[in-house]
Amino acid sequence: MPEAVRYCIGCNEITAPSAGGVCPSCQQPLDPALTPTRHASDATGAIALQTDQDSRLEGETLGIYSIERFIGKGGMARVYRAKHKMLHRPCALKVLAPELVAHAPESAALFLDEARAAAALVHPNVVTVHSIGDDRGLRFIEMEYIDGEPLQDLIGTRERGDSLRATGLMLQVCAGLAEAHRRGIVHRDLKPSNVMVTPSGTAKLADFGLAKHVGGTRDGGLVGTPYFMAPELFEGTPASRQSDVYAAGVTYFYLLTGRLPFSDRSIVALAHKHARDPVPDLAELEPDSSERASKLLARCLAKQPDQRLPDAEALYEELRAIFGRLRPLANLVDEALRGLELERSAEGDVLALKIRLPSGRSQRVWIEVTGSIVAEELVRIYSVCAPLDESYARRALELNAKVPHAALALQDVEGRPHFVMVSSYPRATCDPEEIRASVLSIAFWADYVEASLTGQDQH
Repeated sequence: MPEAVRYCIGCNEITAPSAGGVCPSCQQPLDPALTPTRHASDATGAIALQTDQDSRLEGETLGIYSIERFIGKGGMARVYRAKHKMLHRPCALKVLAPELVAHAPESAALFLDEARAAAALVHPNVVTVHSIGDDRGLRFIEMEYIDGEPLQDLIGTRERGDSLRATGLMLQVCAGLAEAHRRGIVHRDLKPSNVMVTPSGTAKLADFGLAKHVGGTRDGGLVGTPYFMAPELFEGTPASRQSDVYAAGVTYFYLLTGRLPFSDRSIVALAHKHARDPVPDLAELEPDSSERASKLLARCLAKQPDQRLPDAEALYEELRAIFGRLRPLANLVDEALRGLELERSAEGDVLALKIRLPSGRSQRVWIEVTGSIVAEELVRIYSVCAPLDESYARRALELNAKVPHAALALQDVEGRPHFVMVSSYPRATCDPEEIRASVLSIAFWADYVEASLTGQDQH
């Protein structure tokens, strides 16, 4: 009896048990191994790409590209690092496997679908598609070359309790996916091996090989990678934004815990777990994770599509709030103030900045996290202008009307009321750009108010 093929957890690569329990494509473990009745796509499920063909194009010329080396493969194609001979830039060349075309001619149309879907997306968190071509019967896509590694490979290096890093990466993935959803494109195969991470930590969503426009007609039976598939996809329901949200939920769970929420050696049993089993308790697996992350995963991994978040844009906003709460204030301020000349110190939990202004004067600005009347944490940025004086009141109100950013308030400073320039942002959604703009604006206007009211430079 012939040995059953198995499918990689990470990239859905077909391989035989003789591979030794490790995927030959992404080097991830094959256990738990699936023995499905049908692969994710009719076009790609019947054969495994021949390993002896992987490097045969190295050193060759394909169209206007010099192929340098083989770097990986998926269900439909091999990917090579290449050089554009006219522009002298590195690129990634994705070449449709000729043995696949011979077995399933419709794969050529699916490959073209990928190029069209991905080419419509121009976003910092999506791998850019530059061109398509055909040479000597080989069809290929020229893509942005990412000098990095798949997100799948980083999961094994994660440290327990590293929720900030996991959430930050997932936030970037969902930013790219949200752009796809805004354009009516469903990815249909979101998973860690389809995300590239640059050395600087930028995550880029790739491999739209199964992507399609909502309302399209091209279907291939089961769609996706079984460990990341929503329950309805096992029943043949067309992929949707909500099934992408489900796959994003599985990916986020995987990033947080280092394990999959549902796994089994049988695709029938796996489908049953996706449809019936409760989501494993995140708090047990990752005690440092937030309650909000646990609630978000429950919504993403809801069994019914209408119980999930509607799309990646909504998921992005939820992740942004979680990331904002996890991120240390000092880390946020570091990014916000990068490149500025200033003096910085800490006064307890408050960050104190001394900013030198173009006029030669200087102004102190403080940043702190505080609770509001509704218990929502706020990032509060403020600077002292001048002591409260009846003779200043009218002039202060007139100046306040001119301030485009922040506003004057009254605050006790060393036991005496002062005019203070202040601005506040929700802690969960405050970003570095807002902090930078606010700090610079408050420093300028607080100094302007101080100079106008007192003529001094005390604060």
